[in-house]
Amino acid sequence: MYYKGYKIGTIEKELLKLILNVKDKELPSKYSDSFSDILKTARQKAEYSNTIKRMVKKDLMRFIVRNRELRVVLTNKGQITAKFIIQNFHKKEKPKTWDGKWRIVMFDVPEKRKKIRNLLRFHLKKIGFIQIQGSVWIYPYPCEDIVAIIKTYFNLSNEVLYFTAGYLENSKKIEKLFKIY
Repeated sequence: MYYKGYKIGTIEKELLKLILNVKDKELPSKYSDSFSDILKTARQKAEYSNTIKRMVKKDLMRFIVRNRELRVVLTNKGQITAKFIIQNFHKKEKPKTWDGKWRIVMFDVPEKRKKIRNLLRFHLKKIGFIQIQGSVWIYPYPCEDIVAIIKTYFNLSNEVLYFTAGYLENSKKIEKLFKIY
């Protein structure tokens, strides 16, 4: 994927997602579970420091010290890049075969944040989710990463719940809507 002439690599995308998930919290250590999940190969682990340097050089993120703690924050350019990833997710190819699992998003966004709630609905529709009840949306393909970016981008970590289900009552009707029967 390219953004404004430079390539956004796999590790960079994963690091952006990780940073968005921790936002202003402390950056997880190199060996924490959530961090080691994105660095699966020895080559990727060796490439980590170079990727961080590139992301800082590209002005996607920066390190700051607050209260004697090292923190990582996205710059404006990093936030724009995250937004670009969100907007272009719907162009991603769907898997050829369905794994039989349902991805479900449930949310409870207060009325005072109505605009954000509408933006959440807009992006869920754009991804391909179908509304099955008031604030319950369903999708048959893996999309946890993009939902995490959307939750963090709109500061909805407490209001939005994402989960995967293996069984859905009366799912044949929904399978027909997604043409996966």
